[in-house]
Amino acid sequence: MKCLSIHCYLCAFVSCAVTLTLTGCVAFDPVAQSEVQDLSERPLVAILPFGFDLEITKLSTVKTVDEPLSSEEEATHLAATLRDIEREARWLLLSRLATAYGFRFISHEQTDALAEELQLKPNMLPTVEQCAEFRRRLGVDLVIAGSILDYGKVRWQWLAALTLTDISVETIVLGLATSWHPALILANVGFEVLTNSAIYFGGGYLFGIALRPVRVEARAFETVQGYPIWQSMEKSVYAYGALDLLPEEVRDRKEAQLSLNLAEIMESFGDDLIKQGYTVSRLRGAAVSFPRE
Repeated sequence: MKCLSIHCYLCAFVSCAVTLTLTGCVAFDPVAQSEVQDLSERPLVAILPFGFDLEITKLSTVKTVDEPLSSEEEATHLAATLRDIEREARWLLLSRLATAYGFRFISHEQTDALAEELQLKPNMLPTVEQCAEFRRRLGVDLVIAGSILDYGKVRWQWLAALTLTDISVETIVLGLATSWHPALILANVGFEVLTNSAIYFGGGYLFGIALRPVRVEARAFETVQGYPIWQSMEKSVYAYGALDLLPEEVRDRKEAQLSLNLAEIMESFGDDLIKQGYTVSRLRGAAVSFPRE
């Protein structure tokens, strides 16, 4: 009877842990239309180039490599692949925002030209002066900047914090539920090592499900005073149903799985920005309401 009770606890715990592991999964939803009907009240937006906030040195981190490459070939392919990912991130966000018809946009060419002139590089946040130049030179109301924090590879600080939090919280919950049964607590630690290895150490498979971690942070700045009025950080780990929509021959490729998770994050960013209901009048009012010190 006691063994049965322990078995039930363990089954319940494993079920709960699997559920927690699979949070942040890809689930694409229809875009909600903006309620800003007046075209003149739709903010003019510049989306800065996205950049990586971590160093990726191996092509296999972000892409399935079918054959061995020389050091020179790998470096060339890696640089091109990272540029493609950065461009895709910006394009996905623009596409999601444009579908809602709540914003107007400055072209990427104009944005990049001014950013280069202002020495505003990818993965940098615009200063007050740089925001003001976007407004003066291009009439921009909102500048959006984004950083790719994790992409297949996860920085060790993030890994350590998540692992410690997971193990600590679940050990306390399980200990209270099982009177601190040592076997179950050790099983919990082992399960956490298994799941965290599959998720955070470059991504992998757990129970036949592809886990490919992507984490992105984005901010939006009004351009009257350069004040950050919106910020979000999203992660996506798990692509399951969405993979079924892809041709079978590409479903197991790392780049396809990571791309789906990136798309889910950009969808979330876009939907959140759309829900803010930003208008030209409101952005000017926000600048007055939150003056810089």
